Amino acid sequence: AVASDVPVMNTPANRTEWAELIVKEMSSASDPNDTRNRVFRILEMFDKCAANCSTPDEAHKMREMIIATILG
Repeated sequence: AVASDVPVMNTPANRTEWAELIVKEMSSASDPNDTRNRVFRILEMFDKCAANCSTPDEAHKMREMIIATILG
């Protein structure tokens, strides 16, 4: 388990919420290892969201949205 300021992160509902989550988690990191662990936790959340999509097309759209958010 990875420590975070928020015990259980709510799943972001849109691109803005994903961006806010990423910024909040990265700015809360205390060192490079903490940053890495926070990234892994966010990616795990992302994978779970994509896995819960009802269709492959929906999962693909979600992945594209998250990638666009991360890459700007």
